[in-house]
Amino acid sequence: MRRISKRTAVVLGAAGTVLVAGVAYAAWTSTGSGTGSVASTTSVNSTIDPAGLGDALYPGSGTDFTVTINNDNDYPVVVNSISAGSSDVTLGGCAAGTVTSPAVSNPAGTILAHGTKTYTLHATMSATATNACKSQTFTLPLTAAISSNA
Repeated sequence: MRRISKRTAVVLGAAGTVLVAGVAYAAWTSTGSGTGSVASTTSVNSTIDPAGLGDALYPGSGTDFTVTINNDNDYPVVVNSISAGSSDVTLGGCAAGTVTSPAVSNPAGTILAHGTKTYTLHATMSATATNACKSQTFTLPLTAAISSNA
């Protein structure tokens, strides 16, 4: 067996290192490009349901009543306002607008996704309400302006 000199060993070692580095450098490299995508949800109109009637009204009186606003969206919302309400003509012939409730701006609170929140409103019966308004239940159409709580 032949013995390798130090010089030959150094030269062979250096050549091996260059060869390995050349193989590693020769490996192919690349980059990737393309797109990603996401989708937004759609909004669902909330609903308002009566929650409590309050005290019985008589001409010139007022009472607090409650409504529940339902958030059927997949995200939390805030109620920006609740419209004024005005009663329709009743079956007994009580005039439209006999019972009213004022608009409410910026009621407090967040309604969680698929949650509900109860709000207290105030209703007043006109001082000129007639006998046709006795023993009636008044419906006050209301609208809530709602936005995402972002």
